[in-house]
Amino acid sequence: MRSDINQILAEKGAEALLLYSESFKDVNMYYLTKFLAPDPFILLKKVDKPPTIIINPMEFLRAKEESIVKDVHSLAEYDYFNIVKAAKDPQVGGMKVIATVVEKEIGKKSLIAVPQSFSALLMDFLRGEGLNIKPFSNLVEKARETKEPDEIEEMTAVQRITEKGTSKIIDSIANSKTEPNGTLTFSANGKRQPLTAGKVKSLMTHVFIDNGVVMSEDPIVACGPKSALPHYSGEPDDKLKANQPIIMDIFPQSLRKRYGTDMTRTVVKGKAPKDIKKMFETALETRNACLDALHAGVLGSDMFNLSCDVFEKAGYETIRGGKQIQKGYTHSLGHGVGLAVHESPGMSELFKFPLREHNVVTVEPGLYDPKIGGVRIEDIVEVTKKGCNNLTKMPIQLEI
Repeated sequence: MRSDINQILAEKGAEALLLYSESFKDVNMYYLTKFLAPDPFILLKKVDKPPTIIINPMEFLRAKEESIVKDVHSLAEYDYFNIVKAAKDPQVGGMKVIATVVEKEIGKKSLIAVPQSFSALLMDFLRGEGLNIKPFSNLVEKARETKEPDEIEEMTAVQRITEKGTSKIIDSIANSKTEPNGTLTFSANGKRQPLTAGKVKSLMTHVFIDNGVVMSEDPIVACGPKSALPHYSGEPDDKLKANQPIIMDIFPQSLRKRYGTDMTRTVVKGKAPKDIKKMFETALETRNACLDALHAGVLGSDMFNLSCDVFEKAGYETIRGGKQIQKGYTHSLGHGVGLAVHESPGMSELFKFPLREHNVVTVEPGLYDPKIGGVRIEDIVEVTKKGCNNLTKMPIQLEI
């Protein structure tokens, strides 16, 4: 949570935090300001003090109105125009402005923390100006791990839209016709056309756009043997087939509020092959066992090991111990979700840290066989003191 920033900085021995980036792309800057801007601006925060943002004059009034940061200043207050004008190079002048602001607001003696994504060029310049700058990992990211009630609310709203879009494409698959060669088709302008990955993505995207949700990356719609590749997104002209697994992994985000979600469902139009049905039933058993065991305080690595226990007991290989396998359980159990579709905390063998109350993570066990395809079931859940709150309400059904 944002209130954790003070403790995170204090634990690292830092006296202040400096960010310089555009919040359109930098989720950490957006997280701390809730202000969307396409151009870089400055955020400064002293330990135990409210943050300050310093922004270009054009955005000053909008920032004062929209940002959750109440202490908003314009670069005009720091004579930025004359500083840049006096420099031989405008880029150097811009860095000089940042140095001037930081020195005035923080001082040269204080240890100022910057994130690992901070520009090396700018860091060198600020140090050359006598400022005490040091990069740290997981400054804002650590705070983002635990969600505020409004963040949970925003993610839940996106999840409902995700389920609406997913239901539409599942309906399109269920209502399709199976041709003699197994290809699924639909009627368009009086003619039968193949139902492709591109077509179902288009149907889903229309639902998202109508509800203010976008896909920042290509969603996964993978059919048959290609579905055994967990991150194969599906080419637009890939034809969907009957009696084969179709994995749909969908991870949109709010266009305005930026929070997202992540959900996967696997369906078969017609009759699922025996091996696919067993894989699905085992993945569902694993999902249920993990949801039952999930709670604040459990280690991410222990959750992963539990998923491996269920899969291995059923006779499937896992990557436990760092093994390289081509068939079986080939990835971790889950990951954090928020302003980024993949963020901390994780549930892998290497994440030997306790999950905390109000973490939001995916639970996504899957099994894969390159010869016949894969299955994956993914829900998004909020970790609670005694268990978890499943934000996903989408039904789980294999055969449609």
